[in-house]
Amino acid sequence: MSALQVDGLTKSYGEKKALDNFSMQISEGEIVGLVGRNGAGKTTLLNCIAGNIFPDAGSIFFDKYNLLKESEIRKDFGILIQPSFLDYMNTYDNLRLLQNAVGIWDEKIIRKQSDEVLKMVGLENKGKTYVRSFSFGMKQRLGFAQALLNGHKFMILDEPFVGLDINGREMVKEHIRKIVKEKQIGVIFSDHNLDEVRSLCERVIVIKDGQKVYDKGLEEESLYEIIVQNISKEFVEAISKIPGIEIDRDKNSLSFKGSERINQVLVESMAYTRITSIKVSENNLEKLLKGDTE
Repeated sequence: MSALQVDGLTKSYGEKKALDNFSMQISEGEIVGLVGRNGAGKTTLLNCIAGNIFPDAGSIFFDKYNLLKESEIRKDFGILIQPSFLDYMNTYDNLRLLQNAVGIWDEKIIRKQSDEVLKMVGLENKGKTYVRSFSFGMKQRLGFAQALLNGHKFMILDEPFVGLDINGREMVKEHIRKIVKEKQIGVIFSDHNLDEVRSLCERVIVIKDGQKVYDKGLEEESLYEIIVQNISKEFVEAISKIPGIEIDRDKNSLSFKGSERINQVLVESMAYTRITSIKVSENNLEKLLKGDTE
């Protein structure tokens, strides 16, 4: 059963359509990347799902619940969209307000849950620190902590990696994977960087001028072809350990999809032979992100 179902969503600002008859579905246990240029409609879509914006037309269902009429269901959604905090309060107090809003008043439970999510995002020593002293990256981590606090059924993350260093990005990815595996929740997150999307999900949706123009799995990756000087029996044995590699001994070629294999293939190839050429064929997804829709 689909965890989230969006049908015919339309939203206009004056004469500009931010969303134009947009539809999608996200299943339980699925992480979906939402990609598009600035102004494509990513944040408007996420804000509609999160309840921050009401669409002009269309429907949004979470399982059997109509989110446009039964907004209380979102109390179990983890949401990271332009996180806001009360700067004159410390970290614990900001998280306490969020927990109070969903009916949690027991101080022991509040502190336990707060400590857990702060440790997850690397802010375990910042519980009593006033948020006004936080850097942008620290506020982004705190925003993700808020999402983790309430993300029991679904997560909506708008550019969760912005402002984070490489360790912070890996931390966020690790916890998204963990919560999805443990709770089988659905996740939609937006990002400009296709490499970040590839590293976290197996399906991507591209939005352009408010319309969905691509919705497929990342198995439709670029095709790599490596031509080598010769392919020995030992080389075949070594390269065959890498999944998804097609070997053509007549052409002395190795073919495979997906950039995640390239480094391992190059290492094995250079250990046994000489590489004479590397060819890369772009896929439709990469063409779309460059504005080439042919």
